[in-house]
Amino acid sequence: MAITEDWQALIDQKLIHRASQIPQEWKVSSDLTELVRPDTSTSAFDLLRRTALLSPRELEITETNSAQSLVELLAACQITSLEVTTAFCKRAAIAQQLTNCLTEIFFDQAIARAKELDEYIVKNGRPMGPFHGLPISLKDTFMIEGQAATLGFISFLKKPNATKNSSLVDMLLEGGAVLYVKTNVPQTLFTCESYNRLFGTTMNPHNLSLTAGGSSSGEGALVGIRGSILGVGSDIGGSVRVPSLCNGIYGFKPTANRVPFGGQQELIRKGWPGILPSAGPHAHSAADLTFFVRSVLLSKPWLKDSTALAVQWREIPKKTRLTIGVFFNDPMFPVFPPISRALQAAVVKLKSAGHDIVVVAAPPIVTGVKGACRSFMLDTNDTISKHLEESGEDPIECLRQSNPADFLKQDVFSLDDVWQFTAEREDHREEWGKVWRENQLDVLLCPASRGTAVPHDKYGAPVYTLIWNFLDFPASVIPYEHASKSLDTEEMDEFNIDEVDGAPCHVQIVGWQFQDEEVLSATETIAEVLNP
Repeated sequence: MAITEDWQALIDQKLIHRASQIPQEWKVSSDLTELVRPDTSTSAFDLLRRTALLSPRELEITETNSAQSLVELLAACQITSLEVTTAFCKRAAIAQQLTNCLTEIFFDQAIARAKELDEYIVKNGRPMGPFHGLPISLKDTFMIEGQAATLGFISFLKKPNATKNSSLVDMLLEGGAVLYVKTNVPQTLFTCESYNRLFGTTMNPHNLSLTAGGSSSGEGALVGIRGSILGVGSDIGGSVRVPSLCNGIYGFKPTANRVPFGGQQELIRKGWPGILPSAGPHAHSAADLTFFVRSVLLSKPWLKDSTALAVQWREIPKKTRLTIGVFFNDPMFPVFPPISRALQAAVVKLKSAGHDIVVVAAPPIVTGVKGACRSFMLDTNDTISKHLEESGEDPIECLRQSNPADFLKQDVFSLDDVWQFTAEREDHREEWGKVWRENQLDVLLCPASRGTAVPHDKYGAPVYTLIWNFLDFPASVIPYEHASKSLDTEEMDEFNIDEVDGAPCHVQIVGWQFQDEEVLSATETIAEVLNP
């Protein structure tokens, strides 16, 4: 198939509009932008420093604060939302030019909102809500009134802009947040890469030749380069955790439907019987993950969104001594040297800090991977392919290489596969239940990927995140260590240290279904040990 001239005209119009939303005085010089390519190992952080566009005050605001500390300063009127919003809008504009992470840009609207919030707190003597004055970025899937939600599909260019907000968007606004950008996704969202034929490739700020991950690609890159202090993505197979680990930030996938998911741009038909997606935060600290989830759940989302579960936030006592199960590696999906080293080092540190470490015998994760693949084939109408066909798009290469039906060696799917998916999930959850019960685990420590961020189009199947979506277990990612030529010398198939030297490493923390509070608490405790 080929994209016609009419569709190409719409693409060109969209890209021109996006570029026009960046003020001229925030433009990066051409001698730097010509270095921005997905085939170069340039660091976007280095380029950002060379722009000299951010003032010392703007650098301080965007680089030395957490989301919580900014909210505290805003609530105490020690800083204005206008100042904070302007700094993050400006940094996001630079991030877009250096990593191609944004889809929708509405800085003028954000700055007007910030002014209103500054007036509100002066007039009322109190903040509007828990996010008062804080800029928050959103994955392109969320609907914001007046903004497009194309999801990287060329055919979606003909869809009207949103006429109402997603449920979570309304809640963020009621809580005083400032919304200013939406972020890029890969074609179809069912890949951990970062390319679509509408907006192009989102690049990793640590090394532009590496993937930013997916499907919350733009969130990972934008938060990674601190063009956002707090972002919201979604996760059905690793789509929050993969961009987080690739870009060296924290991420959390809640139990499905605890954080409200309703009212997003429709990707597949309603009534999906398979794995449910979760909305979750990207941040720069474990405490900010908790801050986001707590703030959302305390506002009782089930009263505003019928898809949200009426499971209130539980304040739990913080455990000073955790029983941590450790799952280092599945032989079918061997972990690469940098991640193996990071996990081993994390275990040593956690033991030294007084935590109980139990190396567990994990069930083969291929069982869960097969169940998840079966889930993804249950839309027998193949709705996503129709979105592509409408505009003449071909599937991108990584999608052609990773058909779940090929993994299952099965071409036809029926109602029996719905039953089989449910049965496989029940059986696999019980296998993990035995691991949890026999070892009396608080949480599990494990990899979230075989490796770090990798060159574009080489990520492969996200088996170490997908398994927890299949089971609907909450899970977080903590950045820890970096790939190193001097330390990661073991040779393995599919691993090239020269390509990933310096890339962020990670660990993943997993808990039982609905124990989101316990996972977040443990994530904070473990992060205090690993990243003091």
